[in-house]
Amino acid sequence: MEEHAPRFNLSIVSSDVEVGGARLSAEYALSDEEIAIAHWWVLINCEEVKYWKELHLSFPEVDGDLEYHNMTFANYFRTWMDMIKSDYNPNWSDELLLLAMQPQRARVYPTCTVNDVKFVSEERDNRRITQNSGVMAKGHGLDYYGVLHSVVELVYAEGMKVHLFKCRWFDTGAQSMKMDQYDNLSVNTATSAYEDDPFVFATSVKQVFYLDDLARGDAWKIANIVHPRNIYRAATLGVTIPGPEADAYQEPNAVGIHDVATVRENNVKHGRVLRIRDEYSTFIDVDPNEETDDDSDDELRHRLPDINSDTEEDSSDDSDYEP
Repeated sequence: MEEHAPRFNLSIVSSDVEVGGARLSAEYALSDEEIAIAHWWVLINCEEVKYWKELHLSFPEVDGDLEYHNMTFANYFRTWMDMIKSDYNPNWSDELLLLAMQPQRARVYPTCTVNDVKFVSEERDNRRITQNSGVMAKGHGLDYYGVLHSVVELVYAEGMKVHLFKCRWFDTGAQSMKMDQYDNLSVNTATSAYEDDPFVFATSVKQVFYLDDLARGDAWKIANIVHPRNIYRAATLGVTIPGPEADAYQEPNAVGIHDVATVRENNVKHGRVLRIRDEYSTFIDVDPNEETDDDSDDELRHRLPDINSDTEEDSSDDSDYEP
């Protein structure tokens, strides 16, 4: 039977992601600010939005100022997509218009399968004898290690879905990451960083098993990156390879990865401060009461409505979190 083409073709929409498990409780629901940050992350990392990002950065009012760009781009992009949708601009598309109209829903799940690799949230993983919550994301010259807090499904208009991992990242400073003579990377899991920048695309992470570092002890864990071709590694360990109906072989869970409360206490104790991953800030501070000048298109492009404000196009009870 002939396969149907994907309904949505943006680079950030993947058919290789499948969420699982019952939706998490309201305790895990994203706040309005977190939804705005998640939406910003999607926009700023979408390949099809690159043209508009560069255009915005070139405006005299922005003049390459990343902080101002980060605070204003989401609103600028939404209004710009509305303004030019009938101008036949080659960099405009129906899907970009959907993307510009903030998510209508933000669902959170405990598990997710990406390219046949299963990820499980840290809270659920702690109750299992196997480990599937470790993650690694590549940055600009630096790899980030952490654990999966929850799987986020942003649902845009017409059912377009983007999947993110909300992660708890470990500190990447020299005192928190050590390499031994055998090139084994050990991470201090009692630290944390980038708490204002927790999101990453589900398709851009690798799974990591954290093994106890017997030399350093305490919260130090050796990070063992999993490659898809090595998911079934039981044969190399002299164990019977599971059959088609059995689960893939998984490493046993490491002991003693500290919880969030302990991590925060350690951070305060050692004077650590929060940092933002890579060169982008994720802080969004838009004044919803700021008036715009409807008579000036140039002003409109830089003084735009709050992305969390209701509009006739997407004002709906469906925009709330669904428990």
